[in-house]
Amino acid sequence: MLVSVNWASPPSGNISTMVRDPRRVDVVPIRHPRGCRSYVIVDPESREACVVDPLLDHLRDTMDALSERGADLKWIVETHSHGDHLSGAAALTARCGGTVVMHQKADSAVATLRAMDGHELALGEHTLRVHHASGITEDAIVLEAPGAMFTGDTLLIGTVGLRDAPGSDPLAWYESLHRIFDERGEETILHPGHDDMGRDLTTLRAERTGNRWLREDDREAFLSLFRSDERTPRKDAARILEANRSGLQKVPRDLAPASGFAAPTETVQKNPGRPPAAKRTESQASGTPGMAGLLIATGVLCALGTILGWLVMPALHGLSLLAALILLGTGLPALEGRRRRKGMEPELYYLGPSKHTLDPE
Repeated sequence: MLVSVNWASPPSGNISTMVRDPRRVDVVPIRHPRGCRSYVIVDPESREACVVDPLLDHLRDTMDALSERGADLKWIVETHSHGDHLSGAAALTARCGGTVVMHQKADSAVATLRAMDGHELALGEHTLRVHHASGITEDAIVLEAPGAMFTGDTLLIGTVGLRDAPGSDPLAWYESLHRIFDERGEETILHPGHDDMGRDLTTLRAERTGNRWLREDDREAFLSLFRSDERTPRKDAARILEANRSGLQKVPRDLAPASGFAAPTETVQKNPGRPPAAKRTESQASGTPGMAGLLIATGVLCALGTILGWLVMPALHGLSLLAALILLGTGLPALEGRRRRKGMEPELYYLGPSKHTLDPE
């Protein structure tokens, strides 16, 4: 089977190619429109299933994916304690059964199986292997299926996840990345826990080329990269962690914005040279307060005056018409640019420091 892969790459752009799909299980991505990713893994023979990082507000999509494939839910795997979105593990196991798996260091009242490094989960004739990936959190894991790895926030496409829960350790993170991925084949498909560009898979070959966190072999350089990453967690991360620790059956009203994504304006790269994107007014976006409207209004008045006075003194009013055209030609593009900027909603979150990253509040 062939699969089209859009993977991370150097700044020149994305690379698209065709590679042979090494996966021997069916993988159904559950895509939250603002970045979070969950996955339904189904063994094609036994129809046994595993759900990775279920999203509370996409529970119906997850259950539909199971039902459409006639799958029997056996495992629910959380790759770490989430501080940026609400977990659907408690609600999913209440509705569909299944054992909730987390690392033994996870602080969770929902987990029913505490896995250690190397723990194996049977899925039909196949095996899912748990790799302890301490770094982003103490309880982080990477789940390996035949031909694929579900990396959670430990490794994303072109970057790594946000430190949204206590216990991040850059040295442990560095060692986990190399211990888990260095010996894997380049054709291995990676499924990340987040992506802000609509993707849900990459290859290990692509990340070794385009992901600076994975390709960094020097410990000190990795630590420096870690210290320079200025992304900050949500202000309500502690509340989200507690909600996930206890387990939720539905999205509470006060945490609704946390159901599947982190608010971009609270998790951004600092850049004091520009006014805050989330608070810019329409006049700021156009450069000068009301400039576009002023230019257009002046141009219209000049044009009307020119037409009315043309019979009196054609030569003088020809100059006025020229001025009107210049004003209109300047004001209309400025108004269109402002309209486009107004319609753009900030959605980038996990891409890390880049020219696209928004300013802080």
